[in-house]
Amino acid sequence: MFELSVAYKYLIPRKKSLSTALISLMSVFVISLVVWLVLVFLSVTTGIEKNWLTKLTSLHAPIRISPTEEYHQSYYYQIDGLSAASHYSLKTIGEKAESNLSDPYAIDFDAEIPAHWPKKDQVDPVKTAFEELDALGLTSQDYEISSALLRLNRGGGTILSQMAYLLSEPSKNPSFPSLVLESTQTKSSETPILLPKNYKDSGVKIGDFGTLNYAAPTAASYQEQRIPIRVSGFYDPGLVSVGNKCVIVPNQITRTIQAANKTFSPDGTPTNGIFVWFNDLTDAPAVKEKIAKRFEKAGISKYWKIDTYRDFEFSKDLMLQFQSDRTLFLLIAAIILLVACCNIISLLVLLVNDKKKEIAILQSMGASFKSIAAIFGVCGIAMGALSCLIGVGLAIFTLNHLDSLVHFLSAIQGHNAFNPAFFGQTLPNELSTQALLFVLIATPILSLAAGLIPAIKASRIRPSTVLRSE
Repeated sequence: MFELSVAYKYLIPRKKSLSTALISLMSVFVISLVVWLVLVFLSVTTGIEKNWLTKLTSLHAPIRISPTEEYHQSYYYQIDGLSAASHYSLKTIGEKAESNLSDPYAIDFDAEIPAHWPKKDQVDPVKTAFEELDALGLTSQDYEISSALLRLNRGGGTILSQMAYLLSEPSKNPSFPSLVLESTQTKSSETPILLPKNYKDSGVKIGDFGTLNYAAPTAASYQEQRIPIRVSGFYDPGLVSVGNKCVIVPNQITRTIQAANKTFSPDGTPTNGIFVWFNDLTDAPAVKEKIAKRFEKAGISKYWKIDTYRDFEFSKDLMLQFQSDRTLFLLIAAIILLVACCNIISLLVLLVNDKKKEIAILQSMGASFKSIAAIFGVCGIAMGALSCLIGVGLAIFTLNHLDSLVHFLSAIQGHNAFNPAFFGQTLPNELSTQALLFVLIATPILSLAAGLIPAIKASRIRPSTVLRSE
C-alpha cells in the first residue's frame, strides 16, 4: 500500500510540477488515441472479413462433402449403368439418396457384371452419409452443377444469349432467402430460374421467357435440346468467382442436363456433392473433424472428401490473404502501441529526476530498492490502464456512431467513402472481442515494460550522494 500511495501522489497533477503533469496528460492522451484507433480499425476490418466470409459461403456452405475417385469406381456407383431399373444411366447423389434401392441390379434381366468390376459394397455410401449428418444435427443437402446456353427473349427478339452455369436450388440453405432480392410465382407449366443481380442491370426483367439449350446424345448424333424457362427473380451471388454467370434452377433441370453430358467446373469445384450448414463459421474445423470420425466409424470415409470453406477452390487464396492481413494488422497495432507507450518512459524518467530528493529520503527511511522500483512500475501500469479505459470508451462511442462518421466523410469527398460493392451498404460497427482482448492485454504489459527503465534508474539512486548535493 505504501507504493500505491506514493504512486498516486506522483500521478496527480500539482502546481509545483506542472511540466510533469502536462507530459503525464499528453502520454495518457496519446496512448488513448492509439487504443481508440486500433480498436476501431481492427473491429471494422474484422467485421468486413466476416461479411466477406458470409458472402463467400452464402451461396455454398461452410462444409462441402464431395465424392472421391474411389466412389466413382465403386460397384455402388457403376451398377446403375447396367441396371434397367436405373434406365442404364449413372445417378447423382440426390438420385441415390431418393432411391428406394441401394442395388438396382436384377440378375435375371440385366447384363452380366464384368469380372473386373469391384466387389459389391457392404454399405450404402450416400444414405449412410446423410444418416450420419442427421445424427450430428446438421442441415445438409445434395447439390449439382451443370452448364447450358441461356437465351432470354422479349417481344419476339433475343435480348441475351450466353453460356451459364446452373446450380440446383439450395432450398435448405438458411442464407438462401436473404440472397433473393426479388421473386415472383410462376405457373406450374413454367420452369422458374433465379438470375444473378447483374442481369437486372443489363435490362433483364422478371417474367422474361427463354430457353436453356444443351446437347444430348441420340442414336445417330448429338442434338440440341431446349428447356423453356421463365425469369422468376434475382439473387445476390456474393463473391463467388463464377457467381455472375451462375443461374439457380430446380434440381430436375441440373439432373437432366447432367445425365446428357458431364459438366466441367471452371474453378475446380466438384459438380456433385453435399452441402452442410451450421450457425457459426468458426466451428467449421471442429464440425469437419466430427463428420470425419463418424464417416470413419461407419466405413464410408474412403468415398468422401470433406472440405471447409477455407479449402474451397474459389476461396482458399482469399482465406490465406485474410490470415496474412490479420497478422499484419496486429503487428502494426502492436508497434503503434509500443511507440505510444514510449511516452511513459519519457514521463517517468523526468519524474525520477524531479523526485530524486524524495526518493533518497524514502530510501533513508528504510524503503527497499524493490519498493522504489515498484512505485514507478505502478505509475506505468496505472497510466496504461487509464489510457486503455479511455480508448475503449471512445472506440465504443465511435462504433455506435460509425454511420454518421461515414456519411460525414462521404459528404466531404463528394462520393461514397467506402464502395458498397466491396464493403456493403454500411460498415460493421460491432466491437471485436479479439481486438478488445489484444488491447486490454497488450497495453498494460507494454506500459509496465515502459516503466521498468525509470524504475531501475530510481532504484539505483544513492541517498548519500543525493542528500549531500542538496
